[in-house]
Amino acid sequence: MQRDLLHQLIEWGKNPAKKPLILRGARQVGKSWIVREYAKQFESFVEINFEKEKKAKMWFEGDLDVASLINTISLYKDKKITAGTTLLFFDEVQECENALRALRYFKEELPKLHVIAAGSLLDFAIDKIGLPVGRIQFLHLYPLSFNEFLTALGHDDLRQYIAKKQNEMTLHEKLLDLLKTYMWLGGLPEVVNQWIKTRDPRICQSVQDDIIETYMQDFHKYAKDRQIPYVSMLFERIPLLIGKKFKFSNIDPDIKSGVLKESLSLLQKAGIAYYCYHSAAQGQPLGSMIDLKKFKVFLFDIGITQRLMGLDIKQWLLQPVKLNNIGAIAEQLVAQELMAYSSAHKHAQLYYWHRESASSSAEVDFVIIKKGEIIPIEVKSSSQGALRSMHLFLENHKDSPYGLKISENLFSRYNNIHEVPLYAINVALS
Repeated sequence: MQRDLLHQLIEWGKNPAKKPLILRGARQVGKSWIVREYAKQFESFVEINFEKEKKAKMWFEGDLDVASLINTISLYKDKKITAGTTLLFFDEVQECENALRALRYFKEELPKLHVIAAGSLLDFAIDKIGLPVGRIQFLHLYPLSFNEFLTALGHDDLRQYIAKKQNEMTLHEKLLDLLKTYMWLGGLPEVVNQWIKTRDPRICQSVQDDIIETYMQDFHKYAKDRQIPYVSMLFERIPLLIGKKFKFSNIDPDIKSGVLKESLSLLQKAGIAYYCYHSAAQGQPLGSMIDLKKFKVFLFDIGITQRLMGLDIKQWLLQPVKLNNIGAIAEQLVAQELMAYSSAHKHAQLYYWHRESASSSAEVDFVIIKKGEIIPIEVKSSSQGALRSMHLFLENHKDSPYGLKISENLFSRYNNIHEVPLYAINVALS
C-alpha cells in the first residue's frame, strides 16, 4: 500500500541538514508501516518498539551519550549502525521519555545518522517534557485520503483523470461509487487491506470494531480515572453532532461543560477528534480571528465515524450511487480530506464561518487559504442546494475572489462559484 507521505520521507533523508524526525498521527493510521517501507532505501534498518521491548528503556537511563547508546543498541540488535546507511527507528517512543529527550543529541553528535521516532500518543509526552526548537523535525500522517485509497485499489488512472478535471459521465459515476465505498470503509490501512483481500464488508466492520476497542483501551493511558467515562461518552456521541455547532449540553445537559471540555481536549490531543473553529475570515492567518467558544468537531476517520453511528452496511451498499441525504457525512468527508491534503510539516487546523442574526443567519462549512486567498467552501451532498450563505460571505469578504461548492456534480464554473465533485477535493486545493 503506497502512501503519499513516503515522498516527503525520501526528501527528508536526502537533506544533508536533516534533523531527527518525529512522525505524528493517531493510532492505526500507518506510521510504523510507512517507516518500514521507507527503510527499504537503506542498507540496514534497526527498530526499537518501546511498548514491546520494555528493557530498552534502561538504555536511556543516566547520561544520554549518543555513542554509548548506539553501541548498546547495536549489540542488543546484533546489527551494525552506520551513519548514512542505517535507519534507526524508535517506535511507540512516548513510552520512553528519555528516548524523546535523546533525539536532540543525535542531531548534535551524530547528524548524518537517519533517526525517526513515532508514537500514537506522542503529544501527551511532548507536552510533558517539551522538545528543543530547531533540533527536531515533524511530519504528520493521517488516514488514507481518497486519492491514496484509489491507488491502494489499483486505480492510479482515476487519480490522473481527477487531476485533469475531466467531465466524463461514466468515469464520474464510477468515482462516485468508489467514493461511496470509501465513505463507509474509511482510510485506516488495516481496514482497507481487508477490503482489498476479501471484499467482505462484514470482515471490514469487524476490523473497525477491533480498532474502536483499541482506541477505547487507550483512554486509560492518557485520561484520569474520573475522565474516562466522559471521554468514552464524547467518542461515541461526536458522530451524531458532526456538522453542527458543538454544544456540550448536547452531549449531556447534566454534566458541567468544563468537565467535558477537558475530556474533549484529550481526544483532540490523541489525534482522534478535530476542532473546526469559527473564524471571522477577514484577514490572515485565519487562526488570528477565531472565537474559541464557537466550534464544530469531527472525528479523524469517516469509516470509524459511520461505524460509531451504527451504519447499516447493507442499506448503504444497496442504495443508488447518489449521495443524497447524507449532509453530515459529506461534511465529515471534506473535513478529513482537508486534513489529509494539508501540509504534513505542521498541525493542520480547520475553520468555518457563520453569522448569527435573528433575521439572517448564515454559515459556510469551511474556510481555507488557497494561494494566499481566503476561499469559502460549501458542501452539498446532493446535486441541488442553494448557496445563500456562500453568496453572503462573498459579498462581505471582497478579498475572496470565488467560492467552492463541493457536491456530486461534475466540474463546473458559474460566475464566482467553482463546483468540484466530492471525490476531487484535492483538486480544489491545488
